[in-house]
Amino acid sequence: MRILQLTPRMPWPLADGGAIAVYNITKSLANLGHEITLVTYPLDSVHETEDAVQELSKYAKVHLVSKPLPPRWRVLLRTMFRGAYPIDRRVMPEMFRLVRHVIENNRFDIAHIDHAHMGPYGLWIKETFDLPIILRENNFETMIYERFAQTEKNPLKSFLAGMHGKRLKREEAQFLANFDAVAALSSEDVAAMKQVAPMGNYRIIPAGVDTDYFYPMNIQVDADSIISLGTQAWDPNYDATRYFLDEIFPIILAKRPSTVLHIVGGAEHRISSFAERFGSSVQIHGRVPDVRDYLARSAVLVVPLRIGGGMRLKLLEGFAAGKAIVSTSIGAEGNKGQNGIHLLIRDGADAFADGVVELLSDLELQRRMGKAARTFVMQDYSWKKIGEDFIKLYTSVLTERSKKLFAETLNKAE
Repeated sequence: MRILQLTPRMPWPLADGGAIAVYNITKSLANLGHEITLVTYPLDSVHETEDAVQELSKYAKVHLVSKPLPPRWRVLLRTMFRGAYPIDRRVMPEMFRLVRHVIENNRFDIAHIDHAHMGPYGLWIKETFDLPIILRENNFETMIYERFAQTEKNPLKSFLAGMHGKRLKREEAQFLANFDAVAALSSEDVAAMKQVAPMGNYRIIPAGVDTDYFYPMNIQVDADSIISLGTQAWDPNYDATRYFLDEIFPIILAKRPSTVLHIVGGAEHRISSFAERFGSSVQIHGRVPDVRDYLARSAVLVVPLRIGGGMRLKLLEGFAAGKAIVSTSIGAEGNKGQNGIHLLIRDGADAFADGVVELLSDLELQRRMGKAARTFVMQDYSWKKIGEDFIKLYTSVLTERSKKLFAETLNKAE
């Protein structure tokens, strides 16, 4: 199958869940024998862009628009009175010209559009070239903006998130209703999507994890070590880290003073000032070449998210690595992990802190939960299976399209 894939950013390096999810879908489809043409935006750094193209070219023909995404502040100013920020930031005439050139000079069976950020291009492709379009919703973006508006304490940021969330809902509803199919990550996301676009054609295809790459390593675990994963550039992660440091970690230290929190992920400068008051009890590592060593040495993975949609790949990575995990309900959304068997789900600062202390204090519970999580994730979340699910979806859309065209031909003949 010949697949045109549009992504809202370069899916490399694999420094966050969004890049990991897009990259592994491309890789799994290519490994299944399909031909991928990937169209996206360059990174800010020429050197990093070259490295990314070299890596992605193993699995796809890569086409880059002629300039990178505009600065966030410029788009925020431009969308002060109209437009939805995450979509407007990616709509540029250069991308329309590039997509037209690629389609006119190649033959494709289907267009795979990653995320609502790229939704306008999908609708344009369908209208201009009559090509079937699939929307991969890695998050239901409207939900993220709404949750951010509810949890953000800064009145201006809360207002802006709410304003863009309302505009985004109108845009996203059009995409959900008019794409040939929408591949959502979870039943929770589908339920929310149906409220704004009840007639959409929804399928649930979860995210995956490389279970060969993430595995229980034979490394000595620090019994007092807990770890938080994720780039602080993504506001839901930043909010989660602030929440954990401000409200949860002090409770943990009061009950177990020897606990050390390791924070791994890029844009660490955003949280450095909030961590300083804890001294050596908080270790900030930033973006690391290989997260597995840090994960393996930690006794517990914490996922204190209050904002989000879709699925958290860090949770799947923790499962695959056989780690004991404490998560909020929002952090655990989208996967089938069961509370008390594969992880502890705890909401509220006191309950979350108690869950962490419970796991740190019970090595047998850590071992049992980590083993169950590893077994569970290997059965349900391999990237090969995710790729196969996408091919089934593409085939279904193309079959329905053929039936519709055949019926229209018969009607004309009559």
